[in-house]
Amino acid sequence: MGLMGLIIMAMFDIIAYILVSRKMIGYKNVDKFKWIFSLLLFSFVMALSRQYLVTQYYIVIISGFLVCTMFFILYRKRIIEIIYMYLFSTVIILLIQFIVASLLELLGGDLEYSFINGLVNQSITLILISIIVKYIPISIMFDYLFAKNRVFKYLLLNIFVILISVWFYWLIDMDGILNNIIGIFILSTGMIYINLIMLREEIKREHEEKQMKIYEDYLPVIDELMVKLRAKQHEFDNHIQALYMLGLTNTNYEDFMSSMKAYIDELKYSNDLSDLIKLDNKILAGFLYSKIKKAKEIGVEFEIIIEDYGFRSQLKDYELIEVVGNLINNGFETEAVDNVVVLKLKKEKDMDIIEIRNKHPYLELDYITKMFNKGFSTKSNISRGYGLCNIKKIVNRYNEEIEVFNEKFGEDNYIVFRILFSGK
Repeated sequence: MGLMGLIIMAMFDIIAYILVSRKMIGYKNVDKFKWIFSLLLFSFVMALSRQYLVTQYYIVIISGFLVCTMFFILYRKRIIEIIYMYLFSTVIILLIQFIVASLLELLGGDLEYSFINGLVNQSITLILISIIVKYIPISIMFDYLFAKNRVFKYLLLNIFVILISVWFYWLIDMDGILNNIIGIFILSTGMIYINLIMLREEIKREHEEKQMKIYEDYLPVIDELMVKLRAKQHEFDNHIQALYMLGLTNTNYEDFMSSMKAYIDELKYSNDLSDLIKLDNKILAGFLYSKIKKAKEIGVEFEIIIEDYGFRSQLKDYELIEVVGNLINNGFETEAVDNVVVLKLKKEKDMDIIEIRNKHPYLELDYITKMFNKGFSTKSNISRGYGLCNIKKIVNRYNEEIEVFNEKFGEDNYIVFRILFSGK
């Protein structure tokens, strides 16, 4: 194959890497000149390396270096993140290429090294990658990989080594791999399947650990809530007794009514705690009680309105706590004067709904949309900008809906977050 053919083949590879990497990190900014320049430059350099380097081992290394350099120029990420992007992208692309090659071999196709065969293989590969990028949430998979999950990283490296080994074998002995491609495909698929089974078990174990941690964190809070309720009940009994004695010691009806009203006004008895304990989800009840205490500490008026005690969602308890916790924390941390945060649990038709609102200056629609972008924040602590992004990912994972809008209550504007759970 001549240099021009190699350049065209390299362009297919570069486009595939760009498609996968953009989806992987949710990158939406487009500088057409930079993208086109990167495509042409790295395709040309990659083709030159394949044309003039005799040792195929160096081709593998140089291709990896070129792709990592391109990622750095396009995305300006940290080196460690660039490396994981390359590993993950390469696993996806090589896996699809080998599957396409194996299917063509099974169908009796001619896989001899030529420009036409390469064009067919690369075209099918690029179509499949476009479909995968559109319908498979690889961004969630990459976030999970990058969240310090050692087992996932080990499995990714394991699969990467397997696929690179097959690719290296392809480069140095194409006839040998074509003669044994079905056996290699079955062996590689089997090893990858075993790795995926191990990954599934690790993910399951991790979910169980997170769930147990939630129970450990909030069961003591629920016990404290119960103690508080018993104390309230004791106080309530005393108040009933006091009102009873008030009736016995006052013979004048008007004096009795005036004294009773003054006494009740002084009590300002709240049923917030008894409402919480009625919730079916006791972990959520314990968590909300901890937020009531936090609101008192920081001087924020925090109101909880429960209309649906049987609130249900598909989310696991630790995911539900992360979603509600981030929304409440955002409400607590606003700079509004005399801040008010209101949480409501309710049911509309077949939808269970969490609604959280807090005082906030009016927000334009464009700004609201950007709030869910990774890293976006108006606060000095940029890491807080990941909260709403994580909420959106969790909600999307279960195909639920999240709504954000402005709403007037009296003279004040509130920013309202509504999460709608279908229960499907």
